Parts: sequence; structure tokens; C-alpha cells
Amino acid sequence: MKTEKLEKVSLKELAEESGVNYEVFKIKRKLVKKIKAHCEKEKISQRSLAKNVPGLTQDRVSKIFNGQVGGMTIDKLVLILDVLKIKVNLSLKHAA
Repeated sequence: MKTEKLEKVSLKELAEESGVNYEVFKIKRKLVKKIKAHCEKEKISQRSLAKNVPGLTQDRVSKIFNGQVGGMTIDKLVLILDVLKIKVNLSLKHAA
């Protein structure tokens, strides 16, 4: 049986090949990481989180926690953080 060696690709390259804006991907990833960490620390279930955020289902929370954020907007993630009483600060700088 012949095995094929996979090519190593950076997240940035993968995002670009998939037609995803890498900067948006990084922002979503940071927001999701904070949501997930907070819920784990405070023992907030996916069902409970979904119940407290308008328009969010437990199935969608599960997808978010598993890294499937393609259809999730940044403003929805910020709304989730707001419900969790977590303040979001934005920092901007010129690209090198």
C-alpha cells in the first residue's frame, strides 16, 4: 500500500487557498479561544450559553467550540462575549 506524504502548509496559506481572509480568521480564532476558555473555567455548558445568547443554538455553540467558525460573524462572537460579561478591546497597527 502506497502512502502519500502530506505537504506542510501554514494557516495563512491554507486560509488564502480556501478563499478566507486570514486576518478575519485570526480575530475569530482569538475570540473563540476566549469564549471557550471562559466557559470551561466557569463551567458554563454549551446548552446554557446557547440559551442566553439570542439566535444561538447548542448545535452552533458545539461547532464554534470545534473550530467551525466559517459562518460565524465577528459581531456574533462579540455578542457572545458581551453576554459572558467579557469586554473586547481592539488594537490596530500598521502592517510591517
